[in-house]
Amino acid sequence: MAQNTQAVYRIPQFGPRYPIFNRISFFKNLAKSVCKAVNIPVSRQGRKWYLDDILAVLCYCWIRGVSVHHACEKLNRWAQKFLGFQPREYHDGRRSRAFPHQTTINDWLRTQTLFNVVEIYRIVFEKMIRLVFLKDRRTHPVVLEFDLTYLGYWGKRRDLKIKGSRMVKGTRMIRHYHGAMIHGLHKSLFVGCHHVAKGESKIPYMLNTADWLLNLGLEIKVCVIDREYYRQNILKSFKNRGIPVITPAKNYKQLKKAKKEYILGNKERIQTFTIRTKNKANQKRKFTRCWVHLFPRGKQNLNDLKYAYRQGQLSLNKTCEQLYGLITTIAPQYRSKSFVYLIKRYYKMRWQIETAFRDVNIHKGLWRLNRDGTRLFGEMGKYLLFNYWQIERDQISSNHQMTFQEYRDWLMDEFSHTIDL
Repeated sequence: MAQNTQAVYRIPQFGPRYPIFNRISFFKNLAKSVCKAVNIPVSRQGRKWYLDDILAVLCYCWIRGVSVHHACEKLNRWAQKFLGFQPREYHDGRRSRAFPHQTTINDWLRTQTLFNVVEIYRIVFEKMIRLVFLKDRRTHPVVLEFDLTYLGYWGKRRDLKIKGSRMVKGTRMIRHYHGAMIHGLHKSLFVGCHHVAKGESKIPYMLNTADWLLNLGLEIKVCVIDREYYRQNILKSFKNRGIPVITPAKNYKQLKKAKKEYILGNKERIQTFTIRTKNKANQKRKFTRCWVHLFPRGKQNLNDLKYAYRQGQLSLNKTCEQLYGLITTIAPQYRSKSFVYLIKRYYKMRWQIETAFRDVNIHKGLWRLNRDGTRLFGEMGKYLLFNYWQIERDQISSNHQMTFQEYRDWLMDEFSHTIDL
């Protein structure tokens, strides 16, 4: 997977194949850099268009959040108005174009399978990781995070890739994706996205992502996951790899007992916690030893809650409802009193990937094709743009930290030199 290719970045030189309108610098040169990084041969698609022409239109789709048809027509009109492109008229009434038509792009997207898309973006994300975290040959500790997102589906397909759910408004069918993100050096980068089928385990994807990051040379300080991943085999697998895990505890009997013991003063706020596998016939149950940390909800204080219980202002059950627990595989021996707050600070990073999912979905393009590889290609393209924003926002403006929307507008203004695009 590690290849000695140039990192994905903007190339300032212009290609000799565009003598008429070679001022289209951003889209086509960004597309060329992607092709060069993933070692895709530059070949024609059809009679006229090259692969970087197709990727140039898709780059505009990701930046503006528009459909492929809108991007093709908008870029074609822009080339005629501002770049002096004069279309030729053929005998049958058709006219030449500065950018490929929607049908050409859709035909190429149909050839991309899920496996091809995952391999392409694995290499692209690797280049971005090396650009940020491995550029000075030093290992920077990162926080790994996993979370899920749902995207609505309104087609007629019914297979294992299309799940039934009411999580998306307006439809009862969804596509289920699991995303991975790393945090470090005041940046948050997407490193993967996986389309999960019905009945498919999400554990292999999580472990493969962790192994890939470790093989790159990254030091994973902790892995933060949601209660969706509350599994004994997940915690055990990460623990065997030397990666600590933090996840919220579900309000089962063991957690309820830990809360009551703490309120009654029999145990401390850090207690030993055991996660077990489910009971199965003719199989022994497996156990993983962890520790649970109790925290008050909101801005309350633990001592105030215990005082209210002793004064009779709150019942024991009401007091326990004001507490929640975080499970971790990090042993608390020889730790300071601030260790519990460190665990909570790590877990708060989990909200960053949810915010990132919301940011990229606000301006997502409309992909007409319902093929799984095409949809994953569109999703991960938005994550690639999000990573560019994380890398470049401090370099562009050190005084004002640009939002994701401001960065998208800056890209268009900087490289097209017109507000009409």
